[in-house]
Amino acid sequence: MTGKAHLLPLVLSLAIGSAQTAGSNEGRRWTVEDIVTVPADFDLSLAPDGQSLAYIERRADIEKNETVSILHLLDLRSLASREILRASSAEQLKPLPGGRGWSLLIDRGDGLQLHELDARGTIKVLVERDALVTVGQTEGGLFAVRSGAPRRIGILYHDWSPDGQWLWYATLKPNPEPVEVAIDAAVVAQRNRRRAPIKAMVELRIRSATGEEWLVESRPSSDRLAFYYGGNVEWTSEGPRYQLEQTGAEKTGGIGTFAWSFATKASRPVGQGSSFPAIGLVRGPNGGGLASEGFGSMLALTETRADGRKIDYGPQPFYIGDPRSAGNWLSPDGRAALLGVRTLSHPRYGLVLLTGRRARPLIRPGSLTACDFRKDLAWGICVEESLNQAPRLVHVVPDTGRVRELASLSPIHETIAPLRVTPHEWTNRRGYRSTGFIIWPRDYRAKSRYPAIVITHGSDADERFASSDMQWNYPAQLFAERGYVVILQNDPSARQQAELWDAYMEWSSGPGALGPAKLRELIWLNGVYSFEDAIAELVSEGVVDPDRVGIAGYSRGSQMVNVAVTQSEIFDAASSGDGNYLEPASYSDPKEGYHAVFGGPPSGSHLEAYRQLSPSLRADKVCAPVLQQMASPFAGAIDFYTALRDAKVPAQISLYPGETAATDETHLFHIPVNRQRAMRENLAWFDFWLRGRRDPELEDRGVFDRWEKMAAQWSPRCARTQ
Repeated sequence: MTGKAHLLPLVLSLAIGSAQTAGSNEGRRWTVEDIVTVPADFDLSLAPDGQSLAYIERRADIEKNETVSILHLLDLRSLASREILRASSAEQLKPLPGGRGWSLLIDRGDGLQLHELDARGTIKVLVERDALVTVGQTEGGLFAVRSGAPRRIGILYHDWSPDGQWLWYATLKPNPEPVEVAIDAAVVAQRNRRRAPIKAMVELRIRSATGEEWLVESRPSSDRLAFYYGGNVEWTSEGPRYQLEQTGAEKTGGIGTFAWSFATKASRPVGQGSSFPAIGLVRGPNGGGLASEGFGSMLALTETRADGRKIDYGPQPFYIGDPRSAGNWLSPDGRAALLGVRTLSHPRYGLVLLTGRRARPLIRPGSLTACDFRKDLAWGICVEESLNQAPRLVHVVPDTGRVRELASLSPIHETIAPLRVTPHEWTNRRGYRSTGFIIWPRDYRAKSRYPAIVITHGSDADERFASSDMQWNYPAQLFAERGYVVILQNDPSARQQAELWDAYMEWSSGPGALGPAKLRELIWLNGVYSFEDAIAELVSEGVVDPDRVGIAGYSRGSQMVNVAVTQSEIFDAASSGDGNYLEPASYSDPKEGYHAVFGGPPSGSHLEAYRQLSPSLRADKVCAPVLQQMASPFAGAIDFYTALRDAKVPAQISLYPGETAATDETHLFHIPVNRQRAMRENLAWFDFWLRGRRDPELEDRGVFDRWEKMAAQWSPRCARTQ
């Protein structure tokens, strides 16, 4: 299928910068459908001759109520673009060695299989395997940390040797076991599952150009390196090296590195490590390992050579290794490395070119979020976007820093009049800084006070366009259209101070030197102080109405929302998304982290620590009606809802369904109608509790009468302290 050709616009009318002084009157306003259909998850691959670009995007198809992958071919000379196909899944776009086109995994109805795409747009199957395992949140499916509809897997992963003579790939095989009584850890492992677990094996295979094939390893799907990264393969002249996660009954433990030999057609162990490898990070131009070291103004980029000598590229206002950045590349001669980076203040994604001992940053007003470059790194094509600029393709020359606009990737979003967005950095009462942005009301007028909503999710407040990673089902742009001051606020960055970094490390690894009380203060209460102090600043400036302040966040953000409303009295409404961490019911999730935070299980001498932080144990202190929107019915979330209602606090918990009764919605909602409904529910919730308004765009179903009844039964206990 070759699709229909059309010319992409050559001239883009909107500036990429976020710090505009006013919302434009030219163009239309945002809609829920605009947010749902924002393209995301771009994967770019340049043809070796540099004349064309293949790229994949993920986008919601509202009419079919599904999220699809769309494959495009762009002629870089004429900028003529063709849509090649739409499929439930298309991924892992790679250039075929020798300039023959591209390879990629596509599900065209027979499971995810390996295909070839040529420069004319013709697709054919390269390798096909029986798709016997379904991955996703469905009955009989293998659970995986991913968002999207369940999918059948023929080929799970693939990679080519540099000369194109060898194909490395992974597939999944069922691992049926007798149905037995689950005992102890096997029961605990199902703590948050609605579906009976299944097991599967990952087969790592290698295939020669003549079609001969060898099974390299067979691994349980619990091996994250095998399942998610195909063994993290690296090619050498003697054969591929790969890595496996060795835990449980395996005696060695940690991460094992192995080498498969072209000559012997067998593997041997060549290394052992204790920490999970940095996936995708390349070596430096001096052959050493690259790292961002230090904190705050002393954060520096370094390269450590094999002999232990360290090259210091100096203090940098960014760090490397962020999985959200554009990627990493090394020139064939190894003398130049191009790395994706994330900045500390005014968070966004850029690049840094390393040659010799010199670092040349390429930081734009917006973000470069996906790229591919020629092998010599002379130039490449990137996706550029920002909070008020829809994704577009740009031509990038790393050596000079020159960036030239090519074409819009979503012309429909270019017709929206941009809202005013400004970057901010707030310092809280303890001296910790948090970054973020304010999206201003469309018709903002100075000396008028507005309702405000804080939206938070870890560190995802950055220069990306309506990113679901940050705003989930909280339609930030529509809140601004309705007259809210929208504050997108990050957690205080652990990279600003060593003690805060140590706290996060302790939380992930188990109890340590800082102790539970200090962890609770640094990771949760510190964040609440940041919210309070940012709001207080805006109140003192006459911008925000202190009696109309809301807060929303999912996942990590749901932790902060639940803690904020049980520790602070400044919030008047809240929405918490698909979370239940910190609740006693989630003690085993995993218990090492709970021991670091609380000191032990929710009993005995440790119970007081839970009373100090666990939201359900502090429901009587809540001053804000709380909405919870769930993809899964977590016990901890239900406990929080029940405790709120017992305390007569207005609360609602909404569980969103999967495609069928046998499937579930995912943590990042992938079903368009669910996203639309959840966004409208959030708009209506905050409008009702902050503005006393019934939103006519929400299908009623008796919702407003229930909310009115809860409001009538509620006697808020909170006195304003601002």
